[in-house]
Amino acid sequence: MTISLKKLPVFKTRQMKMKKNSLEIIPKQVDRIANLPKNLFGDVYIAYIPGESFTNIVSASKYIINQGFKPVPHVPARSISNKKELDLYLSQLSDIGVEKILAIGGSGKQIGNFEKTFDLFDTDLFDKYSFNQINIAGHPEGNPFDENSDENLFKKHEWIIENEFNCSIVSQWTFDIKKTNDWIQNIKRKMKLIGRGSLDVHIGIAGPAKIITLIKYAKICGVSASLIIAKNKNLELRNLIQHNPNEIINNLKNYDNLHFFPFGGIKELVKWKNEK
Repeated sequence: MTISLKKLPVFKTRQMKMKKNSLEIIPKQVDRIANLPKNLFGDVYIAYIPGESFTNIVSASKYIINQGFKPVPHVPARSISNKKELDLYLSQLSDIGVEKILAIGGSGKQIGNFEKTFDLFDTDLFDKYSFNQINIAGHPEGNPFDENSDENLFKKHEWIIENEFNCSIVSQWTFDIKKTNDWIQNIKRKMKLIGRGSLDVHIGIAGPAKIITLIKYAKICGVSASLIIAKNKNLELRNLIQHNPNEIINNLKNYDNLHFFPFGGIKELVKWKNEK
């Protein structure tokens, strides 16, 4: 394999720990990035939800770059029709200067040729462009679309490293602290056992939001709502009680960074971060 000079060496970038947290938005929220504090956030992930157009993801990525942040657009297998569309999408992302992407299976109904992340990898298109990092998704509470999600995570990571890209795991948001801590420990232990050294694990955190809002998003995202409901049994209070992310963050261990889902709004998330 010819080594691309456009890609950064894996082991050099391994030493550069990202101190700022990341944030995940959908394209229609992109204008709210203009007032996002640069001292709090760095990477801004752009969710490619079912029914979305990849041209909107490209447009949002360009806006984020112009605002001084680094976009990390999702590349979801089940939402992309075919190899030609994937090639066009990756080409446009590369042309505007996107360096990192998140390769995922995605949610919703499969609309074309791709069912899982490896179907994207098998196209050999990623090596055509100037991306230096391909991140993958982790699922501390399990993945409803993949019963072997952890095993497949290691296989995806192996492919990414062998193809000379950098990689971090970015997890789905979680409410189960014990499961998440066990999952982080198992992931890092397995990486050492298979001789891949350490791997950055970024844990998804739901930003400040009403409990009833979290329950709604849990169903959409495939996160178990049972713990949220068990801790907030009173239906009327769920409409009033505000989730405080510190309740989870203060009890997490061994993660490398936090990845925020602003379900209660970006303004509320920024306010909470400035006050904590």
